[in-house]
Amino acid sequence: MTLSSHFSTALESLTLDKKQLVLAYSGGLDSHVLLHLLAQYKHAYPQHEYLAVHVHHGLSDNADTWLVHCRNTAELLDVAFVAEKVQLNIGNRESLEATARAARYQAIAKHLSADSVLLLGQHVDDQLETFLLQLKRGAGVKGLSAMAANMPFIEVSGAQICRPLLTATQTQLQEYAQAQQLIWVEDESNQDQSYDRNFLRQHIIPELKQRWPNIAKTVHRTAELCAEQQSLADEIAGEDFIKVVSLNESLMISELAQLSLARRNNLIRYWLAQQGEIMPSRLHLQKLWAEVVNASDDANPQLSWQGGQFRRYQGRLYNVKKFVELYEVKLEVSNLNQRNFSTSVQVELPDNLGKLIFSADQVVEPITNTPTQEALITVLKPAAVGKIVSVGFRGKGKCKPAGRNGSRSIKKLYQEYQVAPWLRDRVPLIYYDDKLVCALGLWICEGYEDGNGWNVIWRK
Repeated sequence: MTLSSHFSTALESLTLDKKQLVLAYSGGLDSHVLLHLLAQYKHAYPQHEYLAVHVHHGLSDNADTWLVHCRNTAELLDVAFVAEKVQLNIGNRESLEATARAARYQAIAKHLSADSVLLLGQHVDDQLETFLLQLKRGAGVKGLSAMAANMPFIEVSGAQICRPLLTATQTQLQEYAQAQQLIWVEDESNQDQSYDRNFLRQHIIPELKQRWPNIAKTVHRTAELCAEQQSLADEIAGEDFIKVVSLNESLMISELAQLSLARRNNLIRYWLAQQGEIMPSRLHLQKLWAEVVNASDDANPQLSWQGGQFRRYQGRLYNVKKFVELYEVKLEVSNLNQRNFSTSVQVELPDNLGKLIFSADQVVEPITNTPTQEALITVLKPAAVGKIVSVGFRGKGKCKPAGRNGSRSIKKLYQEYQVAPWLRDRVPLIYYDDKLVCALGLWICEGYEDGNGWNVIWRK
């Protein structure tokens, strides 16, 4: 099969309707061949939008020259071109590759929409390299699935990634480039054997191919089988997830305990993948069950890992982000000393909690009654003239919620409203002077409820 056939066949199922086809264009051999094929495809299918995006990492002294070359080449082939410059925090070799890849995807994502197809130039020899790297890292079936020919581009909802040359060999790309007299850039870092991928490419894979000439295609089939097995595992996990998932995306421990070890671990990995987390090690999964789930009933167990903290609360398992401590934070709200202030007043909350909007007018908003929704309205009795209105977090002392008998400590109220300990710093508290008025989304203290008062909107 020719490269043109590889390309057209790969796009056939993705381009029935008008699409935006976006090429990640580094200027190297693989992406240059893909650009050349894309330009031909454009003449045959002009209904689509076409764009080449070049990401300038600034890691090479030649980066500026590469950018100029890429722009000129795209212009010559009549493909729209845009360049993005990114800055990287350089760590070790392996983290640099991952950081550069993440930054590249983020930069490209700016130019994609829900109907976009992102074209990547990887071929079957890249698949072999990726498979071996995952094998070296001790990856499971998901990692050994390596690269998929088609998959969602998670940075942009609805967009797709397509690798139209994934079944072609590097030799085919080289022969095509030579026949078409293409000129491409050579990244000098590709010769640096301190990178694992380059070491494999220059030393290990040539030996493997000499012994087994078809190993790249064989490994590609193995990767496809692993992807198939992973798809089955995800299907099972999805069914389990519906039965086990509870409040705030937590998992019910009693239901988890009924699953076999393999099925339970599969579900936990699936649960974390839904949150966009990296996969925990087998050791972390063992510690999760031993140190968090099976901790004593009176404990407040937690296990830190790369994705946050595993916590247990009221029979449920949570994966918690690492939040900033807000206990001492207090924000004064200005211009709220009369009932009918002329304009709304906004307060930016810390640590990505969103903002509060105080308004004397009735505002049409979706009304909810938990602090986990996107927008929430609380209507309060206005503060008397001279009172200082402020916003705090967690709090202390006692409060009598409207409609209830007797006062309770704020700590006890959090427990009654089933607010997990790590979320108690995430609930804004409104004060008039030093008197607690309400905990947004949970309760209003007696004497401060007023159906025609101030509208306090919490936008997350």
